Amino acid sequence: MTDATRTPEPSTGPDGGADAADSVGGAVHRDHKPSRPDEQSAPAMDTHPTDDEARIQGVIVQTRADVGDKSEERIADVLRQRFSDIGLDLGDDRIRALAAEVAGG
Repeated sequence: MTDATRTPEPSTGPDGGADAADSVGGAVHRDHKPSRPDEQSAPAMDTHPTDDEARIQGVIVQTRADVGDKSEERIADVLRQRFSDIGLDLGDDRIRALAAEVAGG
């Protein structure tokens, strides 16, 4: 396999980046055919709005899988970081309660 077959050539567009039609997996088609009604053409996450409680539960599940066997303080630190990353500001009391839940369950 040559480098030319692995890397798209720069486009002549204003930003000099690869042409959108060069995307991997054929997600964008050069002929710009409209998608079929039964074809998923947008990210699934964009089609399913999530409320804050569902996001909190998702963080809990992932944190339990990642650091559930660590100390409550370590779990609380991870929860603080993850909630900050997704833009949720939960008070310290709630973080500590959730850390205890993760550690205990």
